[in-house]
Amino acid sequence: MKKLFIFICWSAVSVTYAQFVAQPLNYPGMGYWPYYFSIADPEHVWIGTIHESGIPYSMAVHTDNGGESWIFDSIPVPGIPFITSTASLDSNTCFYVFSDFNVGGGSIWKTDDAGDNWSCLTTTQFDGGFANFYHPFTADTGVAVGDPVDGYFEIQLTCDGGNTWERLPAVNIPEPIDGEYALTNCYCTYGNSIWFSTTKGRCFRSVDRGRHWDATRVVTTVSQSFNVCFSSLLTGAFWSMESNNGDIAITSDGGVSWDTLAFMPGHIILHMSNVEGFEEGFVVSTWKNSTNVYFTANMFESYQVLGHNMISTGALDFIDETTGWLSGGETGSYEIYKFMGVLTKTRSIAATGELIQIHPNPASIYSDVIIPPKLISNNSELNIRGITGQLIEGIPLNGDIRRLRLDADKYENGLYLIQIISDNAPVFSRKWIVAH
Repeated sequence: MKKLFIFICWSAVSVTYAQFVAQPLNYPGMGYWPYYFSIADPEHVWIGTIHESGIPYSMAVHTDNGGESWIFDSIPVPGIPFITSTASLDSNTCFYVFSDFNVGGGSIWKTDDAGDNWSCLTTTQFDGGFANFYHPFTADTGVAVGDPVDGYFEIQLTCDGGNTWERLPAVNIPEPIDGEYALTNCYCTYGNSIWFSTTKGRCFRSVDRGRHWDATRVVTTVSQSFNVCFSSLLTGAFWSMESNNGDIAITSDGGVSWDTLAFMPGHIILHMSNVEGFEEGFVVSTWKNSTNVYFTANMFESYQVLGHNMISTGALDFIDETTGWLSGGETGSYEIYKFMGVLTKTRSIAATGELIQIHPNPASIYSDVIIPPKLISNNSELNIRGITGQLIEGIPLNGDIRRLRLDADKYENGLYLIQIISDNAPVFSRKWIVAH
């Protein structure tokens, strides 16, 4: 059976919720994690649950009151099932995708009465394969993606709400690389476009609801668990959920071409969510000794800290500036986090150029960095990193520093990343260009 990637790593930390509130879900025991989110609206949220030890679980967990209480509905999946994806269409309609611990394969289940009743939409689809996710574009049209069977990816389309299915022919899909698979719930949609990632670092794209596909090799050096997220039809991100180099590949042409950005060196990028209303906005969870959550409104140029030192798998989903959820990671008070803040383009000191300035930029001789006192604590420092993430220089900061001069003569021509670290967490990041 294929390998499932689930990032779970805990350590004793001092928790800083910041703009999140922890809530219990009252799972039946230890080891249950809310891992797949689908937000229908601020009041209605559907959750796909996994267990760290592989215990079968086929309950649909959801709320109809914004998390004040949670409903557990049993889905009558036979065998030894586990959830691979969750996708809601509205407050009453949701789809859960399952595979089986013994035989793999897959099935897609639907409710249209808020979880009271469930029907299986598939029969022999995904037999001998593995179902990774299903996405409903409308009540009638949707696409399900599975691993390669008979030499090409199994992509199933429906035009009648799942009553009938059509497997996409091989001619419409790029051939798989040897050993290449899709990943559970690792996909993103925007309008009629859909993208999914593979274990070989490829990003598959369709602009017509899954009827025709192309693929771009974003990462060529390793085989890992990759994920993809788009904030508009053109702007997106692609990253490894296993590497700790903190790199993100970004695109501005819908995924045709990609550039690498050292967003968070030393961190594992866990999950991302786009946010309605922010064409270059992403909420990002990372891991470095604990889970941290950031928001960027300008395509990773700068960001604000939403949560630091949190107990979480990093799985998250946002639909707008006030509605978002983050997975917890411990039975009890930390099973799930509800976002209670407001995302804006100028709200954070880490996301506004009016408070932090680098001038001149580009620099030929020097640049002055003007830092507001509120960003500096007793153990703050300014880090200068190369574009691939390597640390070039670390400069300690204290409360007396308001302006710091960087000597551009010490650096070769090129692009650098300036980070301000405060209380062991990045609070500011911006590009610095040296051009002699």
